[in-house]
Amino acid sequence: MDKFKNLKLEDDVVTGKYNYYDGEVDVEFDLEEDDTEMDDFSELISDANNWIENLTQENLNELKTKIAKELTDSAYSDSDYKPTEKDYKDLENELTLTDVRFFPDQVISLVFKAKKEYPDMDIYCQIDNEFQVEDLFVE
Repeated sequence: MDKFKNLKLEDDVVTGKYNYYDGEVDVEFDLEEDDTEMDDFSELISDANNWIENLTQENLNELKTKIAKELTDSAYSDSDYKPTEKDYKDLENELTLTDVRFFPDQVISLVFKAKKEYPDMDIYCQIDNEFQVEDLFVE
């Protein structure tokens, strides 16, 4: 059964919604090709359905912990300040999942907001099928 709703093709990308534990998130499917039709996305959407079943609250919390640690350590890397457990926890608690983006070859990107620590910016976290962080950046 499809976990995603309101799927529509626009500008060679399929967008929609997914109801997650703490609210609704946007989903995006991008084959990184031109002149696509909705049928072209069936395999990617099917794979995403299977993957998202494994995106538990526990997996998401573990990811938030890793993201908060990596971003906080990076923010203070050129400083004499040593981050405390509270620094990590504050950012971890602030991280809110807003988007899940699916690409070919099992590339998955999660987009988070942290309005207090990173106002007007998105936190992009590319993960693998095992929920390990492959790439992380703020933009």
